[in-house]
Amino acid sequence: MKIGRGRGSQRKIFFSMNVEIHKTLPDKVKRQIDAIDKESFSWIMKLTPEERIVHKDKFCSGNDRIGYAIVQDKNDVIGAVTILRRTIVFDDVSMVLGGIGGLCTSKDKRQKGVGKLLLVKAMDELRRAGCDTAYLCTDVSKDWMVRFYEKAGFIRIQHGHTYTGKSGKRYTEFDGMVAPVCSTEKFQRIIMGEKALDIGRGNW
Repeated sequence: MKIGRGRGSQRKIFFSMNVEIHKTLPDKVKRQIDAIDKESFSWIMKLTPEERIVHKDKFCSGNDRIGYAIVQDKNDVIGAVTILRRTIVFDDVSMVLGGIGGLCTSKDKRQKGVGKLLLVKAMDELRRAGCDTAYLCTDVSKDWMVRFYEKAGFIRIQHGHTYTGKSGKRYTEFDGMVAPVCSTEKFQRIIMGEKALDIGRGNW
């Protein structure tokens, strides 16, 4: 697709966006994504050594990754998101939980629809993967971020979610959101229930 940009009568500047699903990442693409990731999540670099240990303990779910959605402008990666999947049991019901992780966009391409394109593509992939519901965690203190995911059908989990880290320690947090994918019934079970959603081992 092509996106136009310009002011008044000035000539519009166009860039093309191509979105693809990758099961694995070529080295060049991975390096580009790593650079965007560091730019988008710079706060991680500011963590203390102790906080980094906790962060690694929480986010220990690389084995759940089923692919990546990548947006490129010609040969340059301008956005990416990790797509994940695992089976959990919630309220005595088995469900396939899809995951959206690490959505990031190049700084100079933000507010141009890149993030929306990534999210739509990732949700399509979770649907093809047979996921009942989709889960993600985000900074819920930022209203614009919550609204961004709400437009894709995500709703905050008011009663929180819980999981175990690599160490076996259990964490309970309140920054999770879920959306229906293949099962509205299981999505409603999460939203309407009174239990914290146990997402299994490791956060996304």
